[in-house]
Amino acid sequence: MLRIGYSAHSPFPSTHTNTQQIFWTLCEVARLGAQVCLTAPAPGSTASPSAWRGTIAKYYGADLDTLPASFTIVASGRPSRHWRDEARFDLGAPRRFLPGRHDLVWTRDYVAAAALVRAGVPTVFETYRPDLASRRRFALWRRLVIGRPRLLGVIVHSRLAGQAFFDAGLDERRCLVAHNGFAPGLMEPRLDIAAARQRLGLPSREPLVVYAGHIGAGKGIEAVVSLAAAVPQARFVIVGADEESGDARRVVRMAGAASAGNLELRPRVPVADVAAYCYAADCLLVPPTAAPLRQFRRTVLPMKIFLYLAAGRAILAPRLPDVEEVLTDDVTARLVSPTDLAEAAGALRALLGDPALRDRLAAAAQAASRAYTWAARARRILPFLEQSLKEQSL
Repeated sequence: MLRIGYSAHSPFPSTHTNTQQIFWTLCEVARLGAQVCLTAPAPGSTASPSAWRGTIAKYYGADLDTLPASFTIVASGRPSRHWRDEARFDLGAPRRFLPGRHDLVWTRDYVAAAALVRAGVPTVFETYRPDLASRRRFALWRRLVIGRPRLLGVIVHSRLAGQAFFDAGLDERRCLVAHNGFAPGLMEPRLDIAAARQRLGLPSREPLVVYAGHIGAGKGIEAVVSLAAAVPQARFVIVGADEESGDARRVVRMAGAASAGNLELRPRVPVADVAAYCYAADCLLVPPTAAPLRQFRRTVLPMKIFLYLAAGRAILAPRLPDVEEVLTDDVTARLVSPTDLAEAAGALRALLGDPALRDRLAAAAQAASRAYTWAARARRILPFLEQSLKEQSL
């Protein structure tokens, strides 16, 4: 049984999308037979380890009774108030994973990866970020990590990120491209459009476009607002906005300035309830802009894409290299230029006016989603971890 330690400076549970990805991936890796210990800060007071574990499972929509016993969660400290707190947590990672207790340590936190490698701990680093491999500001980090003997391997979320690491000198045999996924159980019960809209209190006949996810700077929400203004015959719903947050107020101001009165903000909902919004939609939206990828360099293959596929609804998304790794134009989605609002608006109007086209794209999307479950991802990752550890020991 492979013994895996996992270091995460994000608190569990939390609204950070990365925590959802970490939880489900580790859960499925443990289900395959590995022994997995997640070490992370616990928000607030924790009555007991078992109670905290139950709180986490419920938050992410998992059935506690079927959570693998080999997946344990250990609280270490309190949530960070500042990036310096995260750095201190990361620098302490080598002390939390003692030799002989874990065969390797896995992390998404790049400071933790550098600290672990430097301390001689067999380490696997996971990231969605190509900028770590390419930007000058991370040159020191690359010297400390890439190519070092104790770096067993790197798991990336896209071929785009993988190529960046290859260009930075990482041996291709030490890199695994493992796209993210979704939990099939969170898509239940499956609802038709009418039932989903009734449940959510949405109009039954109005064309509906849904964006599910964060609305912070760098997520491309400006493109959603512009598209709503350009297609006034449809209702646009953004689900995931904290009503009193600065981000929500910013979006409301943008919508007012653009005369997008057809744009509605809905608050963040539990993970298990997001699917209902997807089922209610005629079209699911990835903001048709390149800014998250090219300007902010922090959003690569957003995780909502996999949920959208599983929902079996038409998808409109930008034609970008990361998106095209998963979505195929006129097969599983309609892809448009990330710089041409008129093209995006025309494509959306065409989708909303053609039920047969939407049904064709939706059926192909749902069929394609079967390759992108968290369980399928785990089946790729565990052999990579085992082989990486084996090769280092030779």
